[in-house]
Amino acid sequence: MAVLGAICGTAGVALLVLTPNAALDPVGVAAGLAGAVSMAFGTVLTRKWQPPVPLLTFTAWQLAAGGLLLVPVALVFDPPIPMPTGTNVLGLAWLGLIGAGLTYFLWFRGISRLEPTVVSLLGFLSPGTAVLLGWLFLDQTLSALQIIGVLLVIGSIWLGQRSNRTPRARIACRKSP
Repeated sequence: MAVLGAICGTAGVALLVLTPNAALDPVGVAAGLAGAVSMAFGTVLTRKWQPPVPLLTFTAWQLAAGGLLLVPVALVFDPPIPMPTGTNVLGLAWLGLIGAGLTYFLWFRGISRLEPTVVSLLGFLSPGTAVLLGWLFLDQTLSALQIIGVLLVIGSIWLGQRSNRTPRARIACRKSP
C-alpha cells in the first residue's frame, strides 16, 4: 500500500505542476531527484540515529548549516539584495519562523515517532498546499487536473497511513468511541 501511495502522490504532484506549456529542464529534474534522494536518506537516518541534542536544537543546526551552504551560491548567482522594506522583513520572518523552523521541527518530531514511509508521504502536501493557497489568496485558477492532483495527494497519504497500521492498531481504532 505504501508503494501505491507513493505512486499516487507522485502522479498527483505531476498533475498539480505540469501544464501543457511546461517543459522539463534536465538540470532541474536532476536537482529534484538529488533533493528527493537526500531527503529520503535524511528521513531514514534521522530515525535510525537519534540526535544527541534536543529536537529544536537539531532543527536549528540543520537550517543554519543549509543556509551557510547556500550563501556562496546566492552571492554568485543572485542579483544584489535591495534595501529591505517592512513587508520584506515580515515576509522573511514568516518564511523563516513558520515556513522553515516550525515545519522542520514538526517534521523531525514526526520522524522520531512515526514510520519513515508515513512521514515521507507528507512531503506531497507541499505542492498541493501551495496550489490551494494560490487559489485562496491570489485568485489563481485551478484546473480540473489540478483538483484531481490534490485528491490524489490526499489519497496517497491516506494509503500510506493505512498501510503502516498494524492489525492490532486497526482493532484498537475500531473499538475506540
